[in-house]
Amino acid sequence: MGYTKWTDELKKYVQELHNKGMASPEIVESLYAETGIYYPVRSVRRYMNPKQQQPLNGANDHFSIEPKYSYGSDGKVDDIKITAKYLLLNEQTQKTPEDILEYLNLDVNDWRIVSAIPNQWTTPTDNGPKWNFQLKVNVKPKLDDELTPQDIANLFKADIKPYTVKQVARDTHNLVVPLPDLHFGITTLEDVKIHLDKLLGILNKGYKTIVIEQLGDLFHSSQMWSSQTLRGTMLDEVDMVQAIEDAKQFFDILVPACLDNSTSVYIKQMAGNHSGNMEYVFMEYLKAKYPQVVIKNNIKYRDAYLLDNVGIMIAHGDLAPKNLPMLMANEFGGVWSLSHSKEIHKGHFHKEKTVDEGGVISRQLGTVKPNDKYEISNGWTLSKKELYALEYDSDKLVAEWHV
Repeated sequence: MGYTKWTDELKKYVQELHNKGMASPEIVESLYAETGIYYPVRSVRRYMNPKQQQPLNGANDHFSIEPKYSYGSDGKVDDIKITAKYLLLNEQTQKTPEDILEYLNLDVNDWRIVSAIPNQWTTPTDNGPKWNFQLKVNVKPKLDDELTPQDIANLFKADIKPYTVKQVARDTHNLVVPLPDLHFGITTLEDVKIHLDKLLGILNKGYKTIVIEQLGDLFHSSQMWSSQTLRGTMLDEVDMVQAIEDAKQFFDILVPACLDNSTSVYIKQMAGNHSGNMEYVFMEYLKAKYPQVVIKNNIKYRDAYLLDNVGIMIAHGDLAPKNLPMLMANEFGGVWSLSHSKEIHKGHFHKEKTVDEGGVISRQLGTVKPNDKYEISNGWTLSKKELYALEYDSDKLVAEWHV
C-alpha cells in the first residue's frame, strides 16, 4: 500500500485522456480501473494541460520560496522547511493540504505536510480587497508503505461477509455491556481475552435484548501514521493497523455471541476524545458485517435510549460530567418521562465510581486498558481492570457483573 509517483509516462497519459474530452473525475475513475489506485483529482487537473500552468515563483505571483533541507544519514532528504510569502489570491478560501503542496510545486503523491502555520491579510485594489497568505510549511517525503485514506477505509472494509443467525431468547431480562475506553493500540486482544471469556459465560444465559455500549476511546489514536488525540495531543506511539485488527477480532467474537443468545442486539456508539473519528468508521464496518444488529452511530456528545422501562443516557464522560442528570432530563425528555428508573453510563476517567444523583444512578466505569507511560508517571495505576455486564428486568437493575 502507499502512493505511486507521477512518472512522465503517466502524466502524458493523463494529457491524452484529457485531449479525448475526458473530465478530471472521469480520468480518476479510468486510472483506478487500470491501476487500482485512486489518484488525487487535483493532481490530475494539474497534469491534464500543463501548458496552461503558470510558474508559481514568478514575480507576478508575489510568491517566494525559501527551502531549508534536512538530510538523513543515508543522504536522502528527511524534511523541507519552506516559507511561502505573499501569495496573492482574489478571495479568502480555506486551503487543503493538497492545495498547499500544489502551490509549492510539490507532488501530493510524494510529500505530506507535517505542519503549516498561516498568516493572512488584505490588500486594497481597484477591484476590491485581495487576500495575501504567508505560509510556513514543514513537509516530509511519503514513505512507500504509508497508508492513504483509501488504505484506511480498506482496512475496515476488507473481507466483510455479512453474519446472520436464528435468534432465540431464553429469558425475559435484558443485558447491557458497556465498553468504555478500550484504547486498542495500547490494549491488545490478549489483554482482554480473559475478560471476554468470562463475559461470554454470562451471555450464554440467554437474554431478551442485549445492548453493547461503545462509550468512546475505542482506539488510542485518531490517526493512522501518528499517535495523537482528536485535538492533536501527542501520545505514545502505537501500531494502529494492529489496533484495528484487534478491535475487529474483539467484536467478531462478542457480537456473534450476543446474536446467538438474544432476540435483538443493539450497539450504541458514543464518540470519545481520543478516536471519535475512527470509532465512527468502525461502526460502519460493524453495520456491514452484522445486518441483524441495530447500530446507532453518532458523533454527538450525549445520547439516551429506553430499555423496556429503564432510561439510560450514555456519554463519554469528559464533557459536563456534573450536569449529566439535568441534561438527561432536558435533552431527552421522552426517555426521562417514560422510564421507571434512570441511569447514566460513562467512562473517560479510567476508574469506577457509582453515585445516586437525585434518583439518577450515574455509573462512571473503569477500563481494562493497561497503564501507559503517562498514567504510570503520574501514579494513576491503582484502578481495577474490569469489563462490565449490567442485567435488568423490565424496570430496574437486578444484577451487576464484573468480569
